[in-house]
Amino acid sequence: MRVFIAVELPKKIQEEIALCAANLKSAGADVKWVETANLHLTLKFLGEINEPQVGRIKEALAQAMVDLSSFTVRIEGIGAFPRTTSPRVIWLGVHEGEKELIALAQRVEEGCVKLGFKKEERPFSAHLTIGRVRSREGLAPLIKQLQLAEFRASEPVSVEKILLFQSLLSPKGSTYLPLSEIPLRSYD
Repeated sequence: MRVFIAVELPKKIQEEIALCAANLKSAGADVKWVETANLHLTLKFLGEINEPQVGRIKEALAQAMVDLSSFTVRIEGIGAFPRTTSPRVIWLGVHEGEKELIALAQRVEEGCVKLGFKKEERPFSAHLTIGRVRSREGLAPLIKQLQLAEFRASEPVSVEKILLFQSLLSPKGSTYLPLSEIPLRSYD
């Protein structure tokens, strides 16, 4: 099974992000937009694993998170990798709570590396992917919209747990199935 570790977003925030994406879609560029229900903050992509590994991953993550308290993040700002004038990945930023999210991702990374998963070579970038550019078709209007677009979620997202998700691939796209959740400590 294909799995990743992420922070789930409340439906209200997912819907706000979907509205932002809908505005960008109107540019008509060839972009694969992330389905509303699939919007999340990815902490680590693990790839293919087998069923017995699920329990070991959950245990390693629980140990890695044992002293981390819950926190909040604010989804705000819009951009693209490598840059807005040449987008390949369109993203929303994380501002308030960015340091805590980076620390959480580092703990996830450490826990997974102990289990033998490959260490990520690039540093963690606190962002939420909303679309991936498939071709240069219709890109000029999208670039203009990206440079003018703004986004700020109406409320912060409370990060109280992380989830291990299975990514089920089909011709209609991906569906994400939660396999396990690992809570963070409650606010002190």
